[in-house]
Amino acid sequence: MSYDLSAQSNDGALSDGVSATATFRELGPNQTLVTLELDGGATNTDVSHPAHIHNNSASEGGNIAIYLSPIDGTGGGGTSARVVDRSFDQLADFDGYINIHQSAANLGNVVAQGNIGANADGQTSEGFNVVDNPQSTTYSLSASSNDGSVAPDGIPGQVTFNEVTNGMTIVTWKLDVDGDEQYEDDATGASVSHPAHIHNNSASEGGNIAIYLSPVDGTDPAARSSKLVDRSYDNLTSFDGYVNVHQSAAKLGNVVAQGDIGANASGGDDGGGGGGGGGGGGY
Repeated sequence: MSYDLSAQSNDGALSDGVSATATFRELGPNQTLVTLELDGGATNTDVSHPAHIHNNSASEGGNIAIYLSPIDGTGGGGTSARVVDRSFDQLADFDGYINIHQSAANLGNVVAQGNIGANADGQTSEGFNVVDNPQSTTYSLSASSNDGSVAPDGIPGQVTFNEVTNGMTIVTWKLDVDGDEQYEDDATGASVSHPAHIHNNSASEGGNIAIYLSPVDGTDPAARSSKLVDRSYDNLTSFDGYVNVHQSAAKLGNVVAQGDIGANASGGDDGGGGGGGGGGGGY
């Protein structure tokens, strides 16, 4: 189910707003993949654009009900993804709307908005041809000390590759902010979003960005984000690369978490099939 989000005039850097599309895709009986795509691609700004599903219609207004993954303004095609632990039917009937904002520090500047669920007529289409018994692998990200003001000691985390179709993979990464090895229980508390990328080569060698991931919103209590990547699971789990998580789009030099993946890691943690959003092996 897809919904149109209209460009919203505002007083910020994207004063004319940006039109976008939100799509709900059923993953299983209790999970839905929510993707966002800006019509013009990346905004070429040095910020990430947070997004949320709010309660009520856009004309009524309402509080944040569900955090979505921010969109990296610096690249990555202007897309993001979020695995929501609600059934497709629940979201398709949800009394809500979506806001996409200029930045975490400027939430008052809404750049795109649109009703969803019970408040809108979405466009239906055929969903994914999901593979049987999808595979999953998780890699650790180590805290990286840096000269930044947000997380100078770094924050540990993990990145998980979940197979979806023969040519598409959901890449989810998350941070263990309080260091208790329990994920999705604390935000970083920063007024920025934290971009992440898959780079070429190993972390010790260094390399250019190969794949943009979705940032994590600093106010998101789950401290996680996802990206639907047009590469097969086998391609990513054998990829010669590593992941960097940064302080912000404007402070990419401050790396807060880092870890080797694929061909450069010791196999990762095989989580088996999908399901269970909180575990390392789930979506």
